[in-house]
Amino acid sequence: MSKCGNRLARRAAVQFMYQIDMIGEDDPGQLDRFITHYIDESEEFADMNVPFFRKLAANFAESLDAVEIIRASLTNGKDISNAPAINISLMKAAIFETVFEVTDIPVIINEYIEIAKDFTDTKSVRFINAILDKVSKRIERKVS
Repeated sequence: MSKCGNRLARRAAVQFMYQIDMIGEDDPGQLDRFITHYIDESEEFADMNVPFFRKLAANFAESLDAVEIIRASLTNGKDISNAPAINISLMKAAIFETVFEVTDIPVIINEYIEIAKDFTDTKSVRFINAILDKVSKRIERKVS
C-alpha cells in the first residue's frame, strides 16, 4: 500500500477519533458504521489502506489517557480545555499511534502535522507539533 494510503488511514483515524470524542465512548459497531457510511461512500478515501486504518482505530480502545499525556506536556500554565476539539483528536490519534504502532516517531509526528494543516490554522499546527514533540520524548512505547 502506498504512503498516501497510510496518510489517508491516519486522516480517517483522526476523523474517527473526533467522532468518538463528540459522541462519547465507542460501541462495537461504531467502527464498521464509520467505514460503511463515511469511508466507503467517499472518493477521497478510495486509496486508503483500510487494514492500517482498522489497526489504528482498534488502538483507541486501549486503556490510555491521551488527554492526560497532552496535559502533562503543556507548559506555562496552559490548558487544553479551550483547544478546538479537532486539535485534541489529532493529538490523541498521534499519541495512540506512537504508543501502539512500530512506525518511527518522527514519521508519525510529520504525518499528523501534515494532516493538521488540512483541519486547522498555522498557530494550531505549531502548537500540535510542539506537544507531539514533547510527548515523543517522554512516552513509553508498547511495541518494540
